[in-house]
Amino acid sequence: MNFNMIITCEPGRENLDWAFSQINNCIGTSYIVIKVRSSLILINVEDPYSTWYKLKTCLYGKDTPIHRVIPVDSVVEPIINRIVQEVHRFALTRIPQDSSFRITLHGKIFTINEKGRLTKISSIEAIKIVAEGINRRVDLENPDWVIYIRSVPIKRWSVLTAISVAKSIVFKNIRVGEPTIPL
Repeated sequence: MNFNMIITCEPGRENLDWAFSQINNCIGTSYIVIKVRSSLILINVEDPYSTWYKLKTCLYGKDTPIHRVIPVDSVVEPIINRIVQEVHRFALTRIPQDSSFRITLHGKIFTINEKGRLTKISSIEAIKIVAEGINRRVDLENPDWVIYIRSVPIKRWSVLTAISVAKSIVFKNIRVGEPTIPL
């Protein structure tokens, strides 16, 4: 499943149609739709961060069913070791030493136990494991950067994890805050 952008919007067919109309108006049709669920659109674009900026600039201050547009850096299986590897790859190169960060986790994360079976781990435990080795200041209220980890249902029993590391403005509602460069 190759997607690099998550768009969340109000549920309902009419809102999905309206969201796609606004997406097409703002960035054209040079994207590939990977999956559409009731209030979730997964697409693949050439550059997710410049696409985020175009959508943010285009929709800022307007009435829209779109809540968030989230560029995705990596998509992995929801296993903690893979998530840590990918998060560290992006966080340690992007987040400046003097900047603060927080981790936002939506969904379930698993580990593989000694019998080779998947075992769910708590969100707090997963966040602690991911944060180990990221020697930047943690700020839960007003971080400069956010490490965003989201489980995305693909099929009935299939889930992938999307990972993003960007300035905190990227993860706010598309209608809130002045458009700024995301990286």
